[in-house]
Amino acid sequence: MARTEWTPRKRRTRQHVIADQSVNFVERFIIDEGHTTLRLEKDYGYDLVLFTYDEQGYAEPGLAFLQLKASEALERSGAGYVFDLDIRDYNLWVVENNPVFLILFDAARRRAYWLYVQGYFEGDARRTPKKGAKTVRVRVPERQTMSRRGVAQLRRFKEVFFASAKRGGKS
Repeated sequence: MARTEWTPRKRRTRQHVIADQSVNFVERFIIDEGHTTLRLEKDYGYDLVLFTYDEQGYAEPGLAFLQLKASEALERSGAGYVFDLDIRDYNLWVVENNPVFLILFDAARRRAYWLYVQGYFEGDARRTPKKGAKTVRVRVPERQTMSRRGVAQLRRFKEVFFASAKRGGKS
């Protein structure tokens, strides 16, 4: 078929490409660390579900949710990065019965950084959004890189989260 003038149609944008790159980037570290993910087709606040396994390969109880935010370049601030989180995500994540991790992906540098969401907001009441806010700014430390060691840290946070939940706490 000869190419002629095309009518408007769906287009794969750079944002689509870097979103896929972010999932691929994160999943590789998770797989290398011996764990698995489930990609969620419908994004209503979570992109991946993380399942962890012990050193013998046995499934561990509980799961964690990961939300990835990809951009060409992250907004730097001090010793980390800032991101304006949609208040609807905040409202969902702070009451979630599973740990939630926000992962910021910098496409230009091919790096990602993570934040344990519930712990971040429980750790400082000043981080609570103001009434009527549309977004809440979070700060993701540069030292919290997505790597095999980073995945091990997510696993530890997940273990602590569920151990605390058993004792009647949440974080």
